[in-house]
Amino acid sequence: MGFVGVAPGTTTLTLPDGSTIALADWIDDKLYGMVQFETGDTGQVEAFQNGRSQQIPGGTRTMTRVDTNIPRSGDSGLPKDWEMLVYGWGIKFTRVMRAPAGATEPILADTGGALSDPPTLRTVFDIDRVVFFAYEYNAKIYTTGVVQDYPTGHGFTVFSTNPAFEIANNGVPSPRDRVALVLPVHERENLGYKGIFQPEAALVIAQAASDGGANLTFTDVKVYKYGLIKRTVI
Repeated sequence: MGFVGVAPGTTTLTLPDGSTIALADWIDDKLYGMVQFETGDTGQVEAFQNGRSQQIPGGTRTMTRVDTNIPRSGDSGLPKDWEMLVYGWGIKFTRVMRAPAGATEPILADTGGALSDPPTLRTVFDIDRVVFFAYEYNAKIYTTGVVQDYPTGHGFTVFSTNPAFEIANNGVPSPRDRVALVLPVHERENLGYKGIFQPEAALVIAQAASDGGANLTFTDVKVYKYGLIKRTVI
């Protein structure tokens, strides 16, 4: 008596702790955050460290909606009344770039001598072979590996007759090829989360530029976490 259940026909999911959620309140989506690497880097860089309109981790430019969709720093956790069931992660090499003429840090737009190109295999290989990745939630590590352990399941597929053209993806463009957990990580409000990149040796980023100018010595890397998200409904 007095118990109100879910509506008939509503899909429910039982979690490992025995609790049940009604999927009508959730969406199947993703949260993502960008980091920036520079040739020679050896220090730790944390994805999800900052939210929109804040500084990109590893760099100085202000992040936009194409860089991240988290509403606030991951150190502060999910916002009030949010929850997420994280089933998998993906890591994407978004671009390799150089700063504008006379500047030391890249910008988003390719103006004033700035240039962005797709990554080549050499660039991806040189980063993957020395960078360790770990995902932490509530001060506990849930998964570790290197970049190629977390294929994004999407990316450019190109046919070209240009012999000088090259593009490298982290895995093949197929969502079925993403790593997915059987049991999700259940994240709740105000509990911190982060994706930790740690170079075990100095990074080497020296990709030849498509315009024949100075080499590209920076790269943007985006971390995705996929799953079911419950947001505040107003």
